[in-house]
Amino acid sequence: MATQHQAPEELVERVQELLGSLDEIADPVAQARVQELVGTVLELYGAGLERILGVITDAGDRAIPIRDALLDDGIVASLLLIHGLYPVPLEERVTEAVESVRPFLASHGGGVEILGIEDGIARLRLQGSCNGCPASASTLEHALKEAIDEAAPDLLSLEVEGAVGLESQDAEKSSLGFALPMVQAGPATLPMADSPYTECPSGVGK
Repeated sequence: MATQHQAPEELVERVQELLGSLDEIADPVAQARVQELVGTVLELYGAGLERILGVITDAGDRAIPIRDALLDDGIVASLLLIHGLYPVPLEERVTEAVESVRPFLASHGGGVEILGIEDGIARLRLQGSCNGCPASASTLEHALKEAIDEAAPDLLSLEVEGAVGLESQDAEKSSLGFALPMVQAGPATLPMADSPYTECPSGVGK
């Protein structure tokens, strides 16, 4: 039974465990009722969060520090993302994340170009010494992936041109918040490489 002393991570793990056990309910009517109940409760919480954000917005500039403090909280940010209420658009967050790693790539003679962000999928192209480099996957993991994970954990997928040895893997958690369970949609994943960080002969990744 949940208590106020349980850590958020424990609560998330317990919710995921309970959702995963719904298939064990033999009665299809009871199973459907439980799923509907969970979905309705989440919808209610989403409506409440939307009203809270509305009050903060109506308060104007004086409430900006409060809004920023809430967005900096991993749990709150994850809940807002689940309910589609995060105030900064996905495209803007991905762009800012990419821009934040440009100096790192440029310092090693490389770069990255945003080809497009559509339907939750971001398409990037590596440039310069990053393009075709055997360590491109490691460069992505330690630069682009980290930045995008933090800014846009709700991104559905990331497609990168010019990456050698890039493998698709699921990322079950993000650094912005917890991988909170969803009822109708799975958690956001970034198919990126998890290979060790290696040194590139061209100098990228040092």
